[in-house]
Amino acid sequence: MDSKVANVETIDIFDFKLHAKCGGGTDFKPGFEYIEQEDIMPSCVIYFTDGYCDSFPEEPDFQTLWILTDKANFTPPFGEVIYMG
Repeated sequence: MDSKVANVETIDIFDFKLHAKCGGGTDFKPGFEYIEQEDIMPSCVIYFTDGYCDSFPEEPDFQTLWILTDKANFTPPFGEVIYMG
C-alpha cells in the first residue's frame, strides 16, 4: 500500500537509476511529510503517479512535478503535470 514511505533513495546525477516501490492505495501526504520531518530542502520533487488519489499536503516551498502514467483526470492543487507516453 502506498500510504507511507516505503523506500528512500539518494540519486546521483552521474548514476541516475530509480527503483520504484509501489502497490496501490496512494496517499501523497507521507512523502511530503517525510521531507519536512527530515528537514530536507529539495530543488524539486518529482512524483510518478497514475493520478488516482486526492489526498494532498499543503503546498510546499519547493517545485513539484507530477508525472502521470495514466490519462487520469488529475488536477493537483500545486505543481506542474506532464504525461508519460
